[in-house]
Amino acid sequence: MSDTDVINGIPKSEFGERRAELRRRLAERGLDGALVVSRGANGADWGADVVYLTNHYSPFPQIPDLPPVWSGRGSAAVVMPADEDASLVVEIPDWRRDLVVCDDVRFHSDLWAGTAETLRDRGLGSAKIGLIGRESLPYIAIDRIRQALPGIELEWADDIIESMRLVKSPAELDLVRESVRVGSEMVAAFLEAAVPGATEADCVVAAFSKGVPQGAFPLDIPVTSGEHIDHFQWDRMPSWDHSRPLRAGDMIHPDMYGTVNGYFYDMVRTTVAGRKVTDAQREVLEAPIALVEHVVDGMRPGVTCGELFERGASWLGEHGFEVPGADAEGNFAKSFPSFGHSMGLAWEHPFVIPDEPTELAPGMVFAIEVEIGRPGAGTGA
Repeated sequence: MSDTDVINGIPKSEFGERRAELRRRLAERGLDGALVVSRGANGADWGADVVYLTNHYSPFPQIPDLPPVWSGRGSAAVVMPADEDASLVVEIPDWRRDLVVCDDVRFHSDLWAGTAETLRDRGLGSAKIGLIGRESLPYIAIDRIRQALPGIELEWADDIIESMRLVKSPAELDLVRESVRVGSEMVAAFLEAAVPGATEADCVVAAFSKGVPQGAFPLDIPVTSGEHIDHFQWDRMPSWDHSRPLRAGDMIHPDMYGTVNGYFYDMVRTTVAGRKVTDAQREVLEAPIALVEHVVDGMRPGVTCGELFERGASWLGEHGFEVPGADAEGNFAKSFPSFGHSMGLAWEHPFVIPDEPTELAPGMVFAIEVEIGRPGAGTGA
């Protein structure tokens, strides 16, 4: 396979195979087609579906709609009949012709008007359409499409593409491995910079300096340290403190997430400034490692995500720690009652939560995440 047959590590033919599989599943569900909408602009977290199908991602910032001059800035739409290949509708004229893998690309500065027009042109103006992109598609877009096409029938169908993206291809697995390698080096650089006298911002700069030259697109690095260590996230806009120097003995943990070549890294680590720890700190530093390894040891084909959660919850109970859930006192355990999630082009379903029936299969990728603390000792993640 020549270099021209591969885009960002993915064979061009794989994008066509994905769209063909989507068409097959649309027909199987009795849908006439699909409208897939993703947003880019403010981080890679909700661009995944359009990237998955066409390798298009818009860098334009999301600004208020001003129709008919423009609308949908930072977003894109894939219009897919069940029996023909797709049209990609973009909102800026300088989309990357060298990166996008789709034969029919249409530019409309008023994206929602252009999407309705494309639906009509592709014979879907009064069809039964599966909507994909519930986190990306604003109500105003649906409203304008329905006004332009009063005979159209829309129903949510995100689960179709979610199930397709769950098992990664060999090329995707290579990209995930590379992303996690870069992300791990960023974490290591952050922790190495966490010395007495440094600020959280100094540690963030160290992580960025390690990852950005290797192609990292950091979404954020929320940091907590010192007296706030029992919180999973503390500072806001930016999500790290740029003024308070770390003191010897301060615990600190970053939540490190972003992408390399579009695929996610997502990891949390904890250390102590000065590297001299108390016995109480050592327990909450080592417990998350042990729990992650315990959950990972239980991951094999056929095991459900719900069973993985119970495995982790049992370990916590046996060691006298609280179990994530609505009744938990810890901030992370209450706000994120899970032991992690599927991961690829985004944070993905399923999550490792109670009673989740999804069974593990070869080719799935998960980020296993925990935070464990003791009153007065601090919290490790």
